[in-house]
Amino acid sequence: MTPKDTNHVHDSNRNFIHETANVGKSVKLGRNNYIGAFCNIVGDTIIGDNNRFEAYCSIGTFPEHRTYYEKQVRTKVIIGSNNVFREFVTINAGTIQDTILEDYIWMLRGSHVGHDALIRSYCTLSCNVLIGGHSLLGRWVNMGLGSICHQYSVIGSGSMIGMGCIITKKTPIQPFETHVGNPAKFLKPNEHKLENSSVEDISLGHNLYNEDLEAMKKILQK
Repeated sequence: MTPKDTNHVHDSNRNFIHETANVGKSVKLGRNNYIGAFCNIVGDTIIGDNNRFEAYCSIGTFPEHRTYYEKQVRTKVIIGSNNVFREFVTINAGTIQDTILEDYIWMLRGSHVGHDALIRSYCTLSCNVLIGGHSLLGRWVNMGLGSICHQYSVIGSGSMIGMGCIITKKTPIQPFETHVGNPAKFLKPNEHKLENSSVEDISLGHNLYNEDLEAMKKILQK
């Protein structure tokens, strides 16, 4: 199948766009991206390099928030590089700030990132994971199958969230912890991640968590 030729995607950038995919005219693509069958990428979405979007991904659509949806207001979705988005992944644009996904993220089939969320690098969102709006995920977070986090959640770097776990708005998820159950409860430190992380990475994880807590306080004050 030859790449779909459009005015805003150039062969020189080596982006493959399936003939059934829709890529809006305001979308900005980097290089070497794969856009699979029936994907819908719209809005002022910005995508870096070497990302793969499998069939039926929906990226940059209006936020699932009644006020902003009815007024047709949205901000950007900004996606970094070297990410993998499997079938039926959905990522909504923001309401008051951009929805941002950094680099080396895997979102598996049917997972969702809500408006205004920040997903930092090296996170894994397993099948059917739901990330509520305005949530902040640190680096190396692993969300197990079917786990859900409430909007305005802050999840520390290096956390392991168990299969089917429900993170409520009152659940603190500190860095390098394992949480399970409904509602989520602390089980143990994420020893595997701790043992395979440098001192610098562990320090970075805690620093990012503190930054995200401060950022969340400001969001909640608006």
